[in-house]
Amino acid sequence: MSSNSRLELTVTHSPIAAQLWRSSLVRAGIVLLLLGEALIVARLRPYSDFYFPFVWIGLILLLDGATQLQTGRSLFFHARTAFLVMFPVSVAFWWLFELLNQAVHNWIYVGAERYSGIGYVAFASLDFSTVLPAVWVSALAVRALLPYVSAHKFATRAVPRVVLVGMVIIGVLSVLLAITYPTYAFGAVWLCMFFLLDPINHALGRPSMVGAIWRREWRLPMSFALGTLFCGFFWEGWNFWSMPKWTYAIPYVYHWKIFEMPLLGWSGYLPFGLELFAMTNFVFPLLRLPVPSLDAVASVRRRQRDRMVS
Repeated sequence: MSSNSRLELTVTHSPIAAQLWRSSLVRAGIVLLLLGEALIVARLRPYSDFYFPFVWIGLILLLDGATQLQTGRSLFFHARTAFLVMFPVSVAFWWLFELLNQAVHNWIYVGAERYSGIGYVAFASLDFSTVLPAVWVSALAVRALLPYVSAHKFATRAVPRVVLVGMVIIGVLSVLLAITYPTYAFGAVWLCMFFLLDPINHALGRPSMVGAIWRREWRLPMSFALGTLFCGFFWEGWNFWSMPKWTYAIPYVYHWKIFEMPLLGWSGYLPFGLELFAMTNFVFPLLRLPVPSLDAVASVRRRQRDRMVS
């Protein structure tokens, strides 16, 4: 047996925790997570007000490092420019949702009264900056765990033009209804950007959810939907014990809460992931930046599976 083969067997059969600890991203992520958790527990304000970027950058690095060990790919190491740009782009994305919330009034912030004006914008933007990269690394981590199912026989299926036009119309109506009838159409906030931008992405030859679904490539929508739900658990969990925090005022679904979020409200995380995917694929080309490739992760995963079979 060659020395390379012995090394591969040693790494393969070593404990998972030991493999994870070898990653510099994982180690840095754990340190930041522990610091953020300590700030939440201490609640020594105003220092503890800044727990959010610690825990979320920590989780982002931890997941990215774990995904690298699983697939050989990492946003930080293999798509660093896109990874870093996600942070300011995330700020712009979430301020858009804050604008939409001015119509539906579904969430409010508690305990941030000491911040106002530019100070509030800076404080909030620091937290908002982690949303997009967190969803992307979570989606890639989920994608690495989902089984690969070939859909070659549907690979050439074209999305009918009427479907794309219909999606754009639904997107426009979603925005208008959320603004005009927020009591009844508040949920459209978590659908409108997907229906508006995803068909445009597809028409321009960019990655799109509608294209993947039409080709029956279910791993893409499942990765972003489940990845965002995974983020939602940590968003809501850390928020519940922290200060400042957000609370909800969602019509009709305010019963049976898990943390601060009503049980039915958790369903909003599923389309939110699809929205962020569509928004990323719309904005990044405008910035002349490539969107991180999901195919590279999938191809590595397939090669690993093929080696195991052989």
